[in-house]
Amino acid sequence: MPNTITLQDWLRNIDDEYLSSFVRQGGASIKFAVTPEELKPGLYAVDDRCRKLDYTFAKLDAAMIRAHMPQDLFFGLAGQIDWRLLARRVILRLAADKGYAVESVDAGASSNVFAAIADANAIEPQFLLGEIRPELQNHIFKNRRMAKDFRVAMTHLVLTENTSDSGQYDGQPVLDWLTGVNTRIGSVRPFSIYTGINRTTARYFIESALYWVHFAGYTGTVILLDNSRVTVARNPKDGQRYYTRAMAMDHYELLREFVDDIDRLSGTLLVVVTSPEFLDESATSRGYGIYQALRTRVMDDVRDKNLVNPVASLVRLS
Repeated sequence: MPNTITLQDWLRNIDDEYLSSFVRQGGASIKFAVTPEELKPGLYAVDDRCRKLDYTFAKLDAAMIRAHMPQDLFFGLAGQIDWRLLARRVILRLAADKGYAVESVDAGASSNVFAAIADANAIEPQFLLGEIRPELQNHIFKNRRMAKDFRVAMTHLVLTENTSDSGQYDGQPVLDWLTGVNTRIGSVRPFSIYTGINRTTARYFIESALYWVHFAGYTGTVILLDNSRVTVARNPKDGQRYYTRAMAMDHYELLREFVDDIDRLSGTLLVVVTSPEFLDESATSRGYGIYQALRTRVMDDVRDKNLVNPVASLVRLS
C-alpha cells in the first residue's frame, strides 16, 4: 500500500512552500493530488486561504467542461476572472508608476476609474489619459509576454474603462470573446483582433491570462482542476461528460505540455485533483499508464518506505 499524507499536512506544506513563498515570488508549479471523494470538500477549502493571500482562484471540473480541449480550459478559467477589475487595477498601477496618488481610488467601484484618479489629483481626466497612453503601449500593447491578440484585447479593456458614469460599456464583445460566450472572430474584428481562441492558440492565451493576473497586482493564480471524470473507464451514462481513451490521452498530453512548459506560467499553482483510478496502469483503464510521457514526469523516482515527500509532484491524500 503506497504511503499517504493527510490532507491537512499537505495543505500546510503547500501553503508554506508555494503559496507563501515560491508562487508569491512569481514561480509556478503543478501538483497531482490523488484524493478520495470524501476529502474533496476539504481540499476545495483552500479557496479561503488563497483569497486571504490575494490570489485569483478558479475551479475547473472535467465533468462539466471538455478537459481534453485547451480552449475549454481557457474559457473555464476566463469565466471566473473579473476582467474589468483587472483592467482597473492595471490603470491604478500605471498611474501610480507615473507618480499620481491612487490610494483613495477603489478598483472595485463601477465608476469611471480615470475620472476618480483625476479627481484625486486635481487634474483633467483627458490629461491623465494622455499621460498613461504611452505606458499602455509600452507595458501592454508591446509586451511580448502575452499573445498578440490577447494584449490587443487587454489594451481595449483598459481604454474602455474611460467611459461615462451612465453605465455604457463598449468592451462587452471582448469579454464575450474571452469567456467563450461568443467565439465568432467577426464579433471582435472591430477591435483589431483577428485570432480565434481554439485548440492551437488556447495555451498561449492561458499563459497570457496568468501573466496578466500577476501584472494586475494579484499575488498569483491558483487553479484546482478536478479530472476524476477522465479516469472513468466505463460510461455511466449519467448525463455528465464521458472520456474515450483517445480523449483521455489528449487530456494527459495537455497536462504533459503544461508540466514541460511550467516556466512559461507566471505566479501559478495548478493542482490536478484526481481519483485513485488515475494511478491504474492497465491497458484498458483511463489512468496515466496509457500515456507514459505524463506518467514518467509525475511518478515517484525515489520512494521512502515510511515517509511521504510532501512537495512531490504526485501525492496520495488520506
